This record gives sequence, structure tokens and C-alpha cells, in this order.
Amino acid sequence: MSRFGLFRIGGFRFAVALEQIKKILQNSKTYKLPHLPGAVTAVLVDAGQLIPLFDLGQMFGAESQGTPGYQVLVESEYGPVALAADMTGKIVTEQKGELSVTVEQGTDFGITGKFVYQSEEYNLLDIDFLAIETTQGFWRNQLDAGGVRRHK
Repeated sequence: MSRFGLFRIGGFRFAVALEQIKKILQNSKTYKLPHLPGAVTAVLVDAGQLIPLFDLGQMFGAESQGTPGYQVLVESEYGPVALAADMTGKIVTEQKGELSVTVEQGTDFGITGKFVYQSEEYNLLDIDFLAIETTQGFWRNQLDAGGVRRHK
């Protein structure tokens, strides 16, 4: 049985597979650093590790409605990333909503489908795609990026 975390940031609703959610932090201290890529609004520290914080509302052009209260830490193939979210969220099973997978050309960047729950549509995120594509310009511009992917 699949379960999803349903969240909102401004006017943008998003869903993440529960098995990808590492933890949900509330009002964690974030740090704005120079030269972060546009999609990364800040970083936070969790267990001694720097984690990029994405503001999906900004990425997808949704109007922000105040300061996000949650940071949803998710595991990607490339390491953990955090997603800013408003002070609402829920975990639901797939059976309580309607799932549609998007495979069309021209669909939104990093969105693999939609999940409709109680008449509200949530965008299913491809965390692995977002993690690498939104930060690859940053890694490509670093003099020494370690073993991080350097090609297009």
C-alpha cells in the first residue's frame, strides 16, 4: 500500500512518497549562503550535514503566504534535500485519493503526476530529478566538487 506526504507551500501543493521522507522538521534554523543556485533558497544543518532547502513555491511560481514552518527532509539518489512547506501537512494512503501518472511531453519540470485528495490536486514530485537538475549548475561551477556529477 503506497502512502504519500501531502504538503503546501504558498499556492503550490505537492506530494512525496512516504518512503522518501526522512523526517519533518519544524522551524529549523536555515542559512542563506552566497552563490547558491536559484532553486536553493538556503541550507540547513541536520546531523552535521549541510542540506539544500528548496522553495518549491518559488520554483513553480506560486505566491508565498508567509514564512514556511516546516522543512520536509527527503532522501534522493544524490543525498538528502529539504523542501519548504507551510504549517499544514498530512500522510494519506493511495486508496484515499486518485493517482494519475504524467508521461506527456511538456509537463512541469520535476513533476511525475498528480494525486487528488479531497478535491485538491497535489503534484507528485520526482525528488531525484529535482535534486540533481536544480543543483547541477552549482556543482559544475565549483573548482573542486569532489565526486559530484560534472556532465550534462
